Amino acid sequence: MSKKYKSNIMKTNKIIQLSVFVLLLFALGACSKKYTFPVSTVTPSADGEVKVKKQKGGIYSFETAVENLADPTRLTPPKAHYIVWVQNEEGEFQNVGELELSRRSKAKLEGALTYKPIYFFVTAEDVKNTNVPNLEQTIFKSERLRLK
Repeated sequence: MSKKYKSNIMKTNKIIQLSVFVLLLFALGACSKKYTFPVSTVTPSADGEVKVKKQKGGIYSFETAVENLADPTRLTPPKAHYIVWVQNEEGEFQNVGELELSRRSKAKLEGALTYKPIYFFVTAEDVKNTNVPNLEQTIFKSERLRLK
């Protein structure tokens, strides 16, 4: 093999290594953080998670997904809705929407926030548009989110 041929192979290998490194950095930076909800004492068979990703401009997108969740009318006491809440750094709660169960007892809710979330909750509620969570009927509460 000629020196020129070996030199070209080495340059090609360096370019490939650099490309893989850049792609890996991009992939790691674009990942969302996933938080699995602990087992619920109200509906122990239910599983849930929330994925949170910081976007440009201080926006946080989220996706909450649950499965094996009983119909809220089967709870004790019966309720009408499952509501997803976000708590901010000041301890304030925001109702970000309802989890509407499919026939297979699954639900998803996606959205975006203009502030940094600290906790996600899912509660059982009588009223869909309530402004205060019924913490006695907390189905899920995330661990404290570790976001930048």
